[in-house]
Amino acid sequence: MAWNTKNKNSTDLIMTEGDFGVEIDLNFNAITISALDTVRVEVRTEKNGDPILTKEYTGVTSVLPLSWTEEETALLTPGNYLYNLDWYSNGVFMCNLINNSKLQVKDK
Repeated sequence: MAWNTKNKNSTDLIMTEGDFGVEIDLNFNAITISALDTVRVEVRTEKNGDPILTKEYTGVTSVLPLSWTEEETALLTPGNYLYNLDWYSNGVFMCNLINNSKLQVKDK
């Protein structure tokens, strides 16, 4: 997957339709996430809409290696989406790490 961002500090992401398997590292330096905690990514077509893609990561510390599988990326047709990252500790919501940032899927 050929990830791009608007700039190195942006949470807005750009990918190409059908790309999968390549990670982009999202860094969280201001908080301490335990390897036992979970980070949940949800992708929506609109704010407060139902997620079309939900993925959970465990074993994350200060870096989340975001990537999609082939099946997951098939859910993301060309267009604009919003994504959220939420942090859970022992199943309890701790913090919204990224809120309604843009994910653009470009036509292949």
